[in-house]
Amino acid sequence: MLSIINAITPLLILIATGFFLGKFNIISKQGLSGLSRVTFTIFIPSLLFLSIYQSADLSELSLKLLAAFYFPVTLLFFLSDRIFDYFWKDRALKSELFSLASTFSNNILIGIPVLVTFYGDSVLLPGFFIVSIHSLLLFTYTSLCTSFRTPENSSLYRSITASIWLTSRSPIVLSLILGLMLKNVSIILPQFIITPIELLKAAALPSALIVLGCTLSKYKMTEALTPIFTVSLLKLIILPLLIGLSAHYLFNLENKYLIILVIMSASPVGINVFMYAASDSDNSPILASTILVSTLLSLITIPLWLLLLGVA
Repeated sequence: MLSIINAITPLLILIATGFFLGKFNIISKQGLSGLSRVTFTIFIPSLLFLSIYQSADLSELSLKLLAAFYFPVTLLFFLSDRIFDYFWKDRALKSELFSLASTFSNNILIGIPVLVTFYGDSVLLPGFFIVSIHSLLLFTYTSLCTSFRTPENSSLYRSITASIWLTSRSPIVLSLILGLMLKNVSIILPQFIITPIELLKAAALPSALIVLGCTLSKYKMTEALTPIFTVSLLKLIILPLLIGLSAHYLFNLENKYLIILVIMSASPVGINVFMYAASDSDNSPILASTILVSTLLSLITIPLWLLLLGVA
């Protein structure tokens, strides 16, 4: 347990640093927007590109890995959508948005940094492989449910096309593709190109954690405790449990990959969920509170999952 605390504490310090920088407006909303943009378009893609390009073995990129993760994600998304729709039918809550929150993990800002502290850069390749279709799949599921409930106001084809277009333009996906291309054709980049990418790579995880803390400082709590804690329970406990069972019993993955999938799924609700629903005045404040609460609770649940999985 002490090794888990020692590994998690530096991450918490960086998140807390970002929180106070945002709370006292040392980083303004405009500053946060700029820092977030450079983190997700430069630093993290540099990290992913170099991890793939310098990888000795690409065999980790298997469809079994995706299936073990996304089969339970898909199951929980549609099952929770039906449950939320049944119990919250008379409220202004959109069940598909809370199903999205129950399954959309904050992998880049929480899951992958936690795993890197224990396994180093070896988790980056399988981790970002999973992340590469995360938004595409879950935003498409959400659009699908919305189109069935409000067919007069939405086009499924347009929603899916928009999801594919946004995903294909993602710097993370582009860096994944570029890294795979150069690796497969054995192009050797000169050191004067590798060195600046390595410097950018080093900034990725610290800046991502500061962005997370700063973003959380901008959110406020609402009084809608039932959906907040219901989603947090599904996200932090039920989803990683289902994925652990899937990885072990259905797909017989090695222990290392089981741990990677469980910790990624045990990450709190992703910030992109709020961005997706930002124009919905009824649901976005509750989703913002859910992100805040699930992130705070994950500071307890992730170490418990690590302990349960035998990570020392």
